[in-house]
Amino acid sequence: MIETNKNRQELLYEYMHLRYPAVAVKLIENDESAVPADALRPKEHGNYHLGLCQAFAITRRENKAVYMRREDHWCWSPLICFGMVPWERDTPGFNSVADRIEIADPEKGKAFLENLPRVPMNKYKGILSVPLDKADFEPDVTLVYCKNHQLLKALLAIKSQTGVPTENMFTPLDSCIFSIIPPMQDGNYRVTVPDPGELARALTPEDDIILTIPAQRDEEFYKGVQFWLDLGARGNFNPIVKEDFQRPAFYNFLFQEWGLDTDKE
Repeated sequence: MIETNKNRQELLYEYMHLRYPAVAVKLIENDESAVPADALRPKEHGNYHLGLCQAFAITRRENKAVYMRREDHWCWSPLICFGMVPWERDTPGFNSVADRIEIADPEKGKAFLENLPRVPMNKYKGILSVPLDKADFEPDVTLVYCKNHQLLKALLAIKSQTGVPTENMFTPLDSCIFSIIPPMQDGNYRVTVPDPGELARALTPEDDIILTIPAQRDEEFYKGVQFWLDLGARGNFNPIVKEDFQRPAFYNFLFQEWGLDTDKE
C-alpha cells in the first residue's frame, strides 16, 4: 500500500504543486497495528495535549505521523464527534457549549450541536494522521490543504471523471469534524474552510482550504489527476491580463456561429 500512496503523492505534487504532503487519516478501532512505531502520541511521549487540527499540522508541516487517543485531545468537538465522550441534549456539558456556540437563536444552537456529524460511541480508539507518501494503509480520507488555484485543478480532475459539478456544504466551525466524518459516511468529496482554531493554533495560512478525498473515491480522483497530466496540464496557471487572448479553436467556431468576432490568426 505504501507504494500506491507514494505514487499518489507524486501525482499530487506534479499536478497541483503542493507545498506540503497530503494527510492520510485513518480511524483506528481495536487493532492498532497500522499505527507506526515512531508516531507521536502527545500524552504518552510528552505529557501534553494537542488539538486535532494541530496534529494534522504537525503531520503535513513536520512530515510526522501523529496518533490521537482520547487522552491526547485538547479540544471538545473531536472528543464528542469521534465518539470518545458521552454527548446528549440538555446535559450540563451540552448546555455549556450551547451557551457559547454563537448562534443567535438558542434552539437553533442546540439543534446544530445535536446534529453534529458523529460516529458511534466507543467505536474508535484513536485518530491516526500520516503524510500520504508514508502511509502503509488505505486512508479513510485524504486531506489536501491547498490554495484556491490548486483546488481548481483538483476540481477539474474530479469533473473529468464524474462529468458533473462537485456539490458542497460549508460551515465556519469544526473543520476537523466536517472534513472527515461526512465524507467517510457518504463517500462524497468535500471542501472545508479551515475554522478559527486552525488559523489561530495550527498555523494554517488564511488562504488555505481543505479538499477531502474519501476512500470510496480514491481510484476515481487519481484517474482524474492522471487524465489532466496526460493532457499536459502541469504546474500552476500563469495569470496575465491580455486583450484578445489566445483561445481554443472551438471558441472561434462558436463565436462565428453566433455572429461575433473570431481570432484574426
